[in-house]
Amino acid sequence: MLNYRLFEEKDYPFFAELISASEAWHEEECRPDQAEEYMTSYKMYKGTWLIWMKSAEEIGISFHLNWAPSNEKPWIGTVLIHPKHRKQGLAKKVIEQISAQLKSDGHKAVFAGCPASRLDWLKFLGRCGFEQLKSEKDSEGKEYIITVKPV
Repeated sequence: MLNYRLFEEKDYPFFAELISASEAWHEEECRPDQAEEYMTSYKMYKGTWLIWMKSAEEIGISFHLNWAPSNEKPWIGTVLIHPKHRKQGLAKKVIEQISAQLKSDGHKAVFAGCPASRLDWLKFLGRCGFEQLKSEKDSEGKEYIITVKPV
């Protein structure tokens, strides 16, 4: 089991490092120097940013919502793992732990969405138990796949 703690101001450099190490995330979400601005843009959703640790070493970050305005359900929005800890099943464990907490809070499912063009992300979500629910286009015409996972 992984440990986690709430994100703190001192964690911005770690977040920027994770963004730098993930070209796909950087292309879709923000540049490393925009980490603080990016997080601030999500404050209105009252979600939870967590720093994940294996023993005492920071290995990743996540963001999830217990309630999203789009469907009034929980969503996982971000899971980023440091490159030296990838390919060990840690991102899947992060999702499992968030899912278990949501279940204990009385939720029955969790949602996630990603750009339709990010097939590697969709495959990862599938390996974590998410199934495609639908596709949607944003105001600029970009297609997103919405997935759902029972908890």
